[in-house]
Amino acid sequence: MHGLLSLVENISGFAVLMIYLYLTVVVIFIIMENRDTSSTLAWILIFLLFPIIGFIIYIFFGRNWKVINPKKKNRIKELQEKTEIILKKLRGQQNAHFQEIKDKGFSHNIERVLSISQNNFDALLTLDNKLSIFQSGKEKFESLKKDIETAKKYIHMEYYIWRVDPLTQEIKTLLIQKAKEGVEVRILYDPIGSCITNLFHKKYLNEMRKAGIAIVPFYNALSPFKITTINYILHRKIVIIDGNVGYTGGMNMGQEYITGGKNYSAWRDTHMRLEGSAALTLQITFAINWEEAQNISLFDEKYFYRAQQEISGNIPVQIISSEPNSYWQPIRQSLFAIIMSAEKNLFIQTPYFIPDELLLDALKITALSGVDVRIMLTGTDNKKIPYWAAFTYFEELLLAGVKIYHYNAGFLHAKTVMIDSNICSVGTTNMDMRSLHLAYESNVIIFDRDITRRLENDFFADLDHCSRFTFGDHSRISLIIKFRNSLMRLLSPLL
Repeated sequence: MHGLLSLVENISGFAVLMIYLYLTVVVIFIIMENRDTSSTLAWILIFLLFPIIGFIIYIFFGRNWKVINPKKKNRIKELQEKTEIILKKLRGQQNAHFQEIKDKGFSHNIERVLSISQNNFDALLTLDNKLSIFQSGKEKFESLKKDIETAKKYIHMEYYIWRVDPLTQEIKTLLIQKAKEGVEVRILYDPIGSCITNLFHKKYLNEMRKAGIAIVPFYNALSPFKITTINYILHRKIVIIDGNVGYTGGMNMGQEYITGGKNYSAWRDTHMRLEGSAALTLQITFAINWEEAQNISLFDEKYFYRAQQEISGNIPVQIISSEPNSYWQPIRQSLFAIIMSAEKNLFIQTPYFIPDELLLDALKITALSGVDVRIMLTGTDNKKIPYWAAFTYFEELLLAGVKIYHYNAGFLHAKTVMIDSNICSVGTTNMDMRSLHLAYESNVIIFDRDITRRLENDFFADLDHCSRFTFGDHSRISLIIKFRNSLMRLLSPLL
C-alpha cells in the first residue's frame, strides 16, 4: 500500500510539474506574439482557467496562422505586385485627384483623413463615381437583380452569409440563366456565416455548379490546416458586375434583410451601389480573395477594363479593405482618423459595440472637445455576449458627453459613420474587436456633402425609433448583471 501511495504521489507531482511547464510555455509563446495587452491577458486567462480546452480553442481561434506562414507572405507580395500593375494608370492620377478634393473646400482635418488612408495603406481615391444608398433590403435586392439581368461578361460576389430561402432561390435562377448565356459567375461565401447552406443545402449549391457557376467556401489555400482559417471570417458583402457596377454594405444574401425574418419585425441596414472606377477597387479585392481561396488568378485585363472608360459620375470615394494580415489595420486606422477629425458632430451606427482602447479614447476625446457625438446600437440582443459587453463601455462614454441610443424598430445592422455633414463611411465593419482585427472587411469613405447629409437625415429619422440610454438606466442595472457584462468584456478581445 505504501508503494502504491508513493507511486500516486510521484505521478501527481509529475502531472503538476507538466501543467506548470505547459502553462509557462504557452504564456511565453503568447507574449512573444506581441498582441495588444488586452488580447494577451485574455488568452492567458483562458489558458489558466481551461488548460486543455483553452489550448484547443487557441489552435482554432487564436493562433495567427496567416502571419506566421512564409508562403502567405510571399503570396501577399505577389498579389501586391499584380495589383500595382492593374492600378498603374489610376495611381498616376492620385496627386491630381487629391488637389481636386482640396479645391472642394474641405477642412484640413478632412484632408488628413484622405492622406492617412493614402499614405498608410495606399487606398485608391477615385472621383468619377455615381452612388445610390439603400436603407432597406427591398431596394437593394431589386436593384441588384436588375444589374444581374443586364450582366454581359462576369458577375463576382462574396458574402459572409448566403441563405437558402425564397430570395436566394430567385437569385440562383437569375445566376444560372446568366451562366447559360456565357456570363462568368463566381461566388465566395464564408463557411461559418453560411454553415447551414454549406452543410445542409448541397443540392442548392450543386445546381449552380452544374450550370457552370463557381461557388466555393472561403478557406485560405495556403494555411497549414485550412480549418484554422475559420477564425478569420470573410465578413465582406460585395458584388462586381462587368467592372461597371459594385455593391457593398451591411446586407448579406438572405430574405431576412428584406422582411426581418423569423426573429425581427423589420431589418434596418445600409447598403450602396457604386458605378465608376470605385468598382475597380472592389474587383481587386475580389480577385485577391479568389486567388487566396482557389489559387486561380483573375488579374487579367478583361476583368479590369472598366478603368479605361469614361464615366459621368463625380463623387470622390476611397475604398478601405482590411484583413487579418494587414500590417496597419487599415479600417481601424481610418475610423480613428475620421472620429478625431470631427469638429461639430459625429454620428455612428453599429449593431455591436466592443471598441478597442484606441477607438474608445478617440470617442471620449472627441466628445470632451465639445463635438456632438451620438452612437446608435441595436436594441435587440441577437448575439448576447457582444450585446452584454457593450454596456460596460457606456458609463465612461456618458461621462465624456457621448449620447447613446438603442434602436427598437427591428434589428439595426447598419455600419455608418458621418462627420460634420462633410464625409461619411459606409461598409461591412462592425465597431467590435472581431471586425477591426480578425475579419476580412471593406468600408467606403465618401467625400461628398450631399450623400453625408442624406445619411445624417436618415440617422435622425432612426432616432424616432430609439430609446436613449442615460445615467439613470445605468444606475438601474443590478450588480449581478454588471458582473456578467464585465465578464463578457473581459473576453471581448476574443470576440
